[in-house]
Amino acid sequence: MTELKERLRSEFPVLESDRLLLRRVVQEDSKALYDCLADPAVRAFTLFSHGGNLLFPGRLYRYFEDSYHILRDLHFVIESKQDRRLVGLCSLQYWTEKGRKARLGYFVSPAYWNKGYATESVQCVLQFGFGTLGLRRIEADCSVDNPASERVLQKCGLQYDGVRAAATRPAAKGTVAELRHYVAESMDYEI
Repeated sequence: MTELKERLRSEFPVLESDRLLLRRVVQEDSKALYDCLADPAVRAFTLFSHGGNLLFPGRLYRYFEDSYHILRDLHFVIESKQDRRLVGLCSLQYWTEKGRKARLGYFVSPAYWNKGYATESVQCVLQFGFGTLGLRRIEADCSVDNPASERVLQKCGLQYDGVRAAATRPAAKGTVAELRHYVAESMDYEI
């Protein structure tokens, strides 16, 4: 394991913005994360299906713990500073130190939609990725049916890179989702 991964494992970072804390997933988050991901409005645009992890909150938590152990994905709970409630999750997935790239993913509970929380958390994670992790490239996808998520990516400086077919979308019972692909390059991103 590299020195950077050892450092992240020994002290997982806490990212902070004006209104949000982004921190490691803990067991007490299991029910709120489960409820958020199980919400039909969130599931409609989420490709999260990891082998039945949504069957139980505890199983979902184990997925995040396993991910933390190998540090391939860095999942941050989005927490409101004002009321200490879970807002959602923002992640750098498929992180490779050697390739210096990762995939951005996020979801926000519908109770917190249209308040700028997704944009704020994505900005924090992009700064962390390009700054602390030294990434050169961060990619993200959003459903063509989700213009709000696309606006988040655009506001955060990611550039449109085309449309592609994705994996099967669980919420749509086997349909193939069409995704808009976005990219941010470190040389174009102000840290």
